[in-house]
Amino acid sequence: MGAIELRKKWKQSIDTVDEHFLRMVDALYEGYFKKEVVAYHPNGTPISRQEYKKALDTAETQITKGDYITAEEFEEENN
Repeated sequence: MGAIELRKKWKQSIDTVDEHFLRMVDALYEGYFKKEVVAYHPNGTPISRQEYKKALDTAETQITKGDYITAEEFEEENN
């Protein structure tokens, strides 16, 4: 499917998609033009390389300090 067909498809369907989908597409669009997106939060907002690196650094620090729970503990808490 080429660009012309894709544009036509999106123009026809834009009024039928839900807000969650629109937010995800908007986040992708914004990230494409404004910053390098490497991941997305569960709510659809983009995460830049810098934000992702900071989150990884925080997680590594927490692991080093022993500030974590095992997979088994997590499962017990969420059952």
